[in-house]
Amino acid sequence: MLTWSCSRTLALAIAMMSLTVLLAACGSGTEDTGPTSTGATGGTTGGGSAPASQPLAGFQKVRPGGHTYTVDEVVLAGFKKSKEYDVAGLTGATAAIYGFYGADPYNRQEYEVRFYASHDDAVKLGVPMAEESVGPNAKLTEEEATWDDGLKERRECQGNIRGSHHVGLCLTAKHQDFAVLGNMVVLCQGRDVADSNKHCDDLFKILPQS
Repeated sequence: MLTWSCSRTLALAIAMMSLTVLLAACGSGTEDTGPTSTGATGGTTGGGSAPASQPLAGFQKVRPGGHTYTVDEVVLAGFKKSKEYDVAGLTGATAAIYGFYGADPYNRQEYEVRFYASHDDAVKLGVPMAEESVGPNAKLTEEEATWDDGLKERRECQGNIRGSHHVGLCLTAKHQDFAVLGNMVVLCQGRDVADSNKHCDDLFKILPQS
């Protein structure tokens, strides 16, 4: 009888130990929240904000030049003008156009070119207006924008938003950066700042520099 009692006690002890180990293993793990998606700039979209895009190495954002550009001159150089805007409200501007350029006609980029009376006007009056039209903090609604002509062309539509009834969200800036060349301020299309800088350079290469 003593042997049977000891065997039963030993079996019960082993069972209790097994249960303790199993509970400890289940309770020590962390909850799996699923994979974190990566944004276009290398950041994560699952919590933290993506790091800011860096400018193209060696890119010169403001280029004085010795030339006063006109709309006709830019078009003759190879820029395809699609629209000419009303510049009322675009402080100091003498003209503004929207259009396309690309050495490869099947891979053209979109630009907005704003003209001023002088290089000084382009810097002092044009740069602040351009800054609110590019990048992740661009003012792209009529309520926010200082100058709202051309807003449609400055916006880019994202894809369908999961869980939303909207087909897409058209409040992303098409132009991620801009540059000044002579009396012009040019908004350049791009996936990020460096891409926009490259496209600004591409357009400037076909224009006279002096």
